[in-house]
Amino acid sequence: MGYDVELIQIAVGPEAAFPTAAEDIGRDGGAHEPFASVDEVRAALLRLDGTRPGPDKTIDYLGRGLNHARFHVWLEAIHVDNNLNAAELLKIYKYLLSRYPLLLIHDLQSGQLHNAASFADWWTRPL
Repeated sequence: MGYDVELIQIAVGPEAAFPTAAEDIGRDGGAHEPFASVDEVRAALLRLDGTRPGPDKTIDYLGRGLNHARFHVWLEAIHVDNNLNAAELLKIYKYLLSRYPLLLIHDLQSGQLHNAASFADWWTRPL
C-alpha cells in the first residue's frame, strides 16, 4: 500500500503558507478549480518519460527502482495511487505545475495541502 495523494488546482494568494489544512483553503468547500479537459491532462501525463496507458483510462508510471504510480484523471483532481518516493512524485508534480500553475498536492492521509517546498520538507523531517 502506498501513500496516495491528489493533485488539485486551487488559487491561493502569495501570502499562503504551506502546509495548510485542505478545509482552510476550501478543498472540500468547492474552491478548487476543475481542469479544462481530462483528455488534455492525460495527454500531458503521457508525454512524461516512464508513462503509458493503463486499464480503464488510467496512466501508469514506472520510475527508477521500485517507484511506480497509477494516475486517475478526473476534472476535479488527478488521483495518484502512489508508490513513489518524494523525489519522483515531486518530479511529476513540477512537470505538471509548469502546465497547471494552480496545482497543489493534497495529502489524503493528513488532509493537508502542500506546494513543492512544503512536501519536500514534510518528507525529510524525522519520524
